[in-house]
Amino acid sequence: MSENKTSHENRRTSFGLSRGNILAWAAVVLMALGAALSIAYYARGGSIGVSLNGWRVWLLCVLPAAAAVCFIAEALIHGRDRLFKTGFAALLGTAFLILRAIAIYKEHGLGLFSGWVLGFYIAYCVMALIVWELTSNGMRLDTKWLAAAAFLPLLAYHVLLRLLPMLRNGAGFAESLSEIGVICFIAAMFIASVGLEKITSEHYRPQRGDRCDGRLIRSLDPMNGVAIYIMPDRNGAATYYKDSFECAGVEEYIRKKREEGLDNFGIMHVIASAYVRVVSQKPAMNRFISGQKIYTRDGEIELAMAVKKELTAEAPETIIKVYFEPGDTAYDVYRKYQEQVKLAKDTPLDSGFDNLAGLINAVPGILKKFLVWVLKCFDYFGWLPRDIMKLSPFHGSIFITALGSLGIQPVFHHLYDFGNVPIFVAFGSRRTVTEVEPSGTPVRHKYLDYTVVSDERIVDGFYYASSIKMFRRLIMNPEKLDVPPEEIMEDVY
Repeated sequence: MSENKTSHENRRTSFGLSRGNILAWAAVVLMALGAALSIAYYARGGSIGVSLNGWRVWLLCVLPAAAAVCFIAEALIHGRDRLFKTGFAALLGTAFLILRAIAIYKEHGLGLFSGWVLGFYIAYCVMALIVWELTSNGMRLDTKWLAAAAFLPLLAYHVLLRLLPMLRNGAGFAESLSEIGVICFIAAMFIASVGLEKITSEHYRPQRGDRCDGRLIRSLDPMNGVAIYIMPDRNGAATYYKDSFECAGVEEYIRKKREEGLDNFGIMHVIASAYVRVVSQKPAMNRFISGQKIYTRDGEIELAMAVKKELTAEAPETIIKVYFEPGDTAYDVYRKYQEQVKLAKDTPLDSGFDNLAGLINAVPGILKKFLVWVLKCFDYFGWLPRDIMKLSPFHGSIFITALGSLGIQPVFHHLYDFGNVPIFVAFGSRRTVTEVEPSGTPVRHKYLDYTVVSDERIVDGFYYASSIKMFRRLIMNPEKLDVPPEEIMEDVY
């Protein structure tokens, strides 16, 4: 029981470096100084034992600069909430230290039993990297002092056994630039370790492997992981479902809402509200697949829909994205949705998506194909910036299309292999059916058809079926959508 509690707490607690932390700024300054000194040393033809044109010198100039830039950027931008992003900078810095030690060893050796010293030094650098990774990545280690203790011996080695002997042997400042630069690097990591803040939140704290738009699910059974590679494409793993419901109760509900002052309240709002409520109780329906991994959005529901600025054939079409929370009621859904529709119709300028699409379309054909390939690669590895994802209709929880306004029945709309939208819902126009009651009396009923195309890899069949049944029950009893859910469920970890 205590282990489960600790694991639960660790999901909401992690170490961070906020921009208001003076030690974080000290680490940033030292990291930049270390890169500058290292580059200055090798650029002037430092005497580490390789020629200026050697590929190792090139690496010894590039690696510290890249490590410093990455560390500074990630520490200042993501240090508080995603400190694990500094792990790549730490990896580059470790590679720099190891390559530098090998270069020194090949030229001068490292003293008595120098081969053993080199091996121990490389092993210790790797160990310090692992400790930093475990400390910065979601409370894998619940103390910052182990990281500080890991960098302190490295710092002492370079100061006491490398820099001071050089100075005693008459080396000047110029000859010591490289060693001083290394000391600045290690001192930056030591100070950053000491300055780490334990940050606790009510919600899950991101860890390595998570994306900016979702949390990696780590507890699924192996079959889920294998299925993603057997069916790598979203459309190849799509399931198709069609259903209908009797409209009398929904039409009465819509009429009452309009009488309450919710102008233009319609079936679209009911369907969106029902989906939001399903996610609050069946959070796995808010999962998606990217880079052959399954993620969950953890409470952020992104709905995408195409709307026309005017209901004419010539009117331009744009995409709106609306963000909901699992606890939203039908009124919340209506308010948020109408705000985005009004913004799209009242704004004379193109939307952000229109501008992005126009920018890509302006690129020549062969470069356009390459640009789309680059975007797909970035999306696969989770490197696509969140700002672009917010503009993209291909990234989100669900895409809904209303075909009733066009006077046709719903189609089975394909999923997009680019992006990560796992569900596409389409609903059509109402149709009237004459049915004979048990008494023999013919009665006319109105029905609305809808289709659901979904990525079957996000949940199993039983979960999917129970979610669809819940969705249908909510549409048939929309009054339940006026009251917030009693409890909001969380997806598995």
